[in-house]
Amino acid sequence: MKTYVLQAQNNYILDRELEWPSEIIAKRIFNTPHRDIALNQLVELNTKDVNLRAEVVECELGPNGVPILSVEATSKEQTAANIDRSSAA
Repeated sequence: MKTYVLQAQNNYILDRELEWPSEIIAKRIFNTPHRDIALNQLVELNTKDVNLRAEVVECELGPNGVPILSVEATSKEQTAANIDRSSAA
């Protein structure tokens, strides 16, 4: 099943509190199955911040109903942090 998320130019993903956290927590990501709802949210965010450069990104939903983000959707810093966490375990 497809879902839509919002991604800023710095590769941050919008969360449900309508903030751009540097750490991605899958359960907190803003997502919707409807592209038009994601576009409406993007327009609302752009009216508050005219310098915002974000886009609607289509992704798959995982088995728990959370978005599965591709490597392109995560920043290099976040990918490196995830590798460090998994090797420390």
